[in-house]
Amino acid sequence: MERKLESVKIEGKEVALLADFPVRFACMEHFDEELDDYVNDFEAAPDTHRAELIEDETMDKRCRVCGAPAQIALLKEKGL
Repeated sequence: MERKLESVKIEGKEVALLADFPVRFACMEHFDEELDDYVNDFEAAPDTHRAELIEDETMDKRCRVCGAPAQIALLKEKGL
């Protein structure tokens, strides 16, 4: 699924995000497809983290393609 946020907590550390870029999730099977889509949609490569490290219980951490539990989070951090 996809959400635009100002920041997320990753391993207890608040990480600022670029406002124009969403947080997306993917399972390992669809990671390459999601990575390609992210680059095509936003003309920028995302930063990636293990989905379980994103500390936000309100986020839908399922793969956008198949709905399976996500293993990878794609997002764009400020300053990177």
